[in-house]
Amino acid sequence: MERSVTSAEPAPVAVRPWLRGGFWDTTVLAYGWVPFYLWCVFGLGLGREGWGLPALPRGAHRSAFATAVVIALAITYVHRHYTFILVYGDRRSFAARARAYVGAPVVVFGLVALARASIDTRVFGVSPWLVVAVITGAWNVWHTLQQRYGIGRIYAAKLDAIRGPRPTVASGRLDRLLLWSLALLTACVLLVLRTSSFGGHRSARDLLRVLAPVLRPPLGSLWLGLVAVLTVIVAVRWVRADVAGVARPSLLLPRWSFVGSTVALLAVFVVHGPIVGYLCFGTAHAIEYVGFVHHFAARKYERERGSVAAAVFASLWRAPLPVAVLLLAFWLARDVRDEAIYVVYYISTSLLHFLFDGWIWKVRAPEVRQPLLRAQGS
Repeated sequence: MERSVTSAEPAPVAVRPWLRGGFWDTTVLAYGWVPFYLWCVFGLGLGREGWGLPALPRGAHRSAFATAVVIALAITYVHRHYTFILVYGDRRSFAARARAYVGAPVVVFGLVALARASIDTRVFGVSPWLVVAVITGAWNVWHTLQQRYGIGRIYAAKLDAIRGPRPTVASGRLDRLLLWSLALLTACVLLVLRTSSFGGHRSARDLLRVLAPVLRPPLGSLWLGLVAVLTVIVAVRWVRADVAGVARPSLLLPRWSFVGSTVALLAVFVVHGPIVGYLCFGTAHAIEYVGFVHHFAARKYERERGSVAAAVFASLWRAPLPVAVLLLAFWLARDVRDEAIYVVYYISTSLLHFLFDGWIWKVRAPEVRQPLLRAQGS
């Protein structure tokens, strides 16, 4: 889902601007994370001071955070295993990179296990396990944002298909600029104006001490101002490119609703701090992925039968079954989540999920593109 869409290709059949429909796209893909956010802030009380409410006492905050993390991990556990069903449960998908799909798990699990076993070792003063953690964290941020970019490009392709062979929707480069400038602006606001939100994290405090010379005025204000101006310029260009040639503004609603949900998610970081922001962003990523896979696979496998993936995903009504089975597996592993073997498994499957997703979601490929652009029931 990380590749841009080549919009100049004509759609094979009638196309609608929504991916599936207004209700589905809005409540699952764009804003499926909102219930989790409301529960975190108003149910558990995490980050509620962002709305002017008193902060939780330290002990209550620790308990609320642990609860929210378990739920977020359960949701993300489900979505990453969907990738493995699509790869190993579909002969054609597996055959496309058979050697890689066999070799990659061996290499990744081996390297992660070695790094975990060497946790107390230092190579040039750095723990191999820290390197794995940094790579996983950085790749996770890239992967999560690129998924939003990819879905945004699918909406753009549908608009271009509706308007004919001369697309005017903002280019993939402009979409990517908007997304990453918004992310950079969010980071700058947190680092310059909301440094107190990092106070509960020792590693974050250490990082802030290192960055203090460039975060304090006037340099901090300068960086923030430059990024803000850049973001405004990109946003204006993006809007102008998007509205050009649109006969009916309502055609833009699906795409703009999804982009608006990204802005809302980034605003959670600013209002409630990095803890609630990261939990909500990760949960949103998992929910939209599950929804997207079920939509795509239901279209794909209505014409392709005879595989495990088809048996699991051919009908949207089957969605509760794989979700329930994977949630049960997560719950059954509750007593070993702190064990080294589970940590290795969790990190390794994260990395494999990132890697495999980059291989299977090439929207330019006809086998991916056509089910996404096909109208419902066609």
